Amino acid sequence: MLVAVAAAALATSACVGGGGQPSSPQTGRQAHDLAAFLRLPVATPSACPAGQHGSASGRRSPWAGRVDVSVFVSDRAKPAVVRRLGTLLRAEPDVERVYAESRAQAYAEYQRLYTCSAAVPASAVPASYRLVLAHVTQARRDALVRAVKVLPGVAAVSCDPSNPCLLAAAR
Repeated sequence: MLVAVAAAALATSACVGGGGQPSSPQTGRQAHDLAAFLRLPVATPSACPAGQHGSASGRRSPWAGRVDVSVFVSDRAKPAVVRRLGTLLRAEPDVERVYAESRAQAYAEYQRLYTCSAAVPASAVPASYRLVLAHVTQARRDALVRAVKVLPGVAAVSCDPSNPCLLAAAR
């Protein structure tokens, strides 16, 4: 089901000029690249980078080890598109459970986990859907990831670090 929807979404995006983001000009101060961060697998921080104050010791993401795939929602997605995305994900036969995390919930969790990155604004942390998959092969999981990442309203997709989907998410 998602493969057909994904193919239609990919064809539509090709007609409207793609989905690339313009790069921002470089300034003297390096900006946080939250989009690149979100492409990484779900992680539990253990220490702040050198020169940054904060603590990550003893903090653990509630998603790490509990969800198989995280689907981050585009901040430009209209509410109807976000609802449709949730409906499509819940209807997928390989998906056992879908957890929805609002932008506010995601930002509160980001602040709890990443005290070193307090400069990241709430507007930079997206809402997400967290997927628990049925017992599927890695090939089926990767096919699902490829199909989901081109759906309308999806900004990025990542997998649990114990079974990364970096190659599937990059295609």
